[in-house]
Amino acid sequence: MKVPVNFLTSGMRVEKPLFGKRGELLLNRGVILTESLISLLKKNNIITVEVEGPIPYDEFQIKECISEKLRQNALTTLMDWIKNRHILDLENVADVVKSLIEEILSKKGVSENLTNLCSSDLYTFAHSVDVCILSLIVGKRLGYSRKKLFALGMGSILHDVGKLEIPPEILNKPAKLTPEEYEIIKKHPFFSYEILKKKDDENLNPFSLNIVLNHHERFDGSGYPRRLKQLEINDLEYICAISDVFNAMTTDRVYRRAIPVHEVYEMIEGSCNTLFPFNLVRAFLSCINPFPPGTLVMLSTEEPAIVVASSDLPFRPKVKLLKSFEEIDLTKELNITIRRQLTPEEALNFIPTFEKNKYFSFNN
Repeated sequence: MKVPVNFLTSGMRVEKPLFGKRGELLLNRGVILTESLISLLKKNNIITVEVEGPIPYDEFQIKECISEKLRQNALTTLMDWIKNRHILDLENVADVVKSLIEEILSKKGVSENLTNLCSSDLYTFAHSVDVCILSLIVGKRLGYSRKKLFALGMGSILHDVGKLEIPPEILNKPAKLTPEEYEIIKKHPFFSYEILKKKDDENLNPFSLNIVLNHHERFDGSGYPRRLKQLEINDLEYICAISDVFNAMTTDRVYRRAIPVHEVYEMIEGSCNTLFPFNLVRAFLSCINPFPPGTLVMLSTEEPAIVVASSDLPFRPKVKLLKSFEEIDLTKELNITIRRQLTPEEALNFIPTFEKNKYFSFNN
C-alpha cells in the first residue's frame, strides 16, 4: 500500500522500486526500511512509498501491467533524449515505444493494476511514460494495428516535452497559478510541437505531432491552445488527452495528494460528450479498475477492508476485513457497499499495534 513518508516506520518492507530525481534507484523491492533510510527519503523529497501490507500481496493475484525494468528503461531513455534533444535523434525513444507495444500486445489482460503506474517520482518524465502506456492499452482494446499504436505511442510519450521550456518556478509552483502563469503553461503544446517538428524525424508522423499539439483540446471546445471541438480532434488525440487527465489526477504531487482512482473514474465517466467522446471514454474506462487489489476501503458497515479480487462489476469487488480477515464478495452481499477509499494514514490507525508488527517487522 502507498504510505506518505511522514507515516513510514522502521520495519516496513518496500513493495515497489523507488527512484530518485535523476532516475537512480533509491530503494529496491523487498528492502526493509530503517530510520536512516526514511531520513534519506525525506531529504530526496519523496512523497509516498509503496510498502507491503497490511495483507501480504501474495494472497491475491495482481497482474503486472508493464515490467518495472521496461518502465524504468523508458523513463531513463526519455530523460536522456530530452537532456540532449538538440543533438540526438529519436531512434532510442522509438525503440522504447516499440518494446512497450510488444509487451502490451503479448498480455491477454493488463487492466488489473494500471493504477499502480501513477507515481510522483520524476513527475514530468514518469507522467509521459505512463500516459504512453495507458494510451497504448486503450489502443489495444480498440484493436489498433501496430502502425497505429506506434503513432499513438510516440505522440503520447512526447506530449509534454514543451514543458521543459516553461520556467521551473511556474511549472513546479506549489500553489494556484495566476492567470498570467496559466497562460504561459497553456503554451506548452505549441512548444512541444515546434521542438518535434524541427526534428523532421521518420519516427514522428503527422498523427503523432497532432497528438502533441492537441492533447489539451476538448470535445465541447473548452480546451486549448486552439479551442478545437468534436470531429476537429482525432481519436488518437482524445485517447492521449483522457490518459493525461487520468494519470495527472491519480498521481501524488508536491502541492496536493492524488485523487482516489474511483473518484477520477466517475469524473471521467461524467465527461462523456462534454470533454471527450462517449465511445472513447467507455473504451478507456474498460481498461481501468476503480478499486484494484490492494485498495484500502471503508465499507457501508463502517468496517475497514482491503480489496483482494476484482469482479465483473467494477464497484463491487471481493474484500477482506482488516480486523477479522473475513472475506466478503460484494457481488453477493448487495446490502454492503464501499463507502469510500481509506487514506494510508487511516488504514495504519485501524491496524492494531501487534498486527503492524506482524506485517511490517524484519522477521516476518
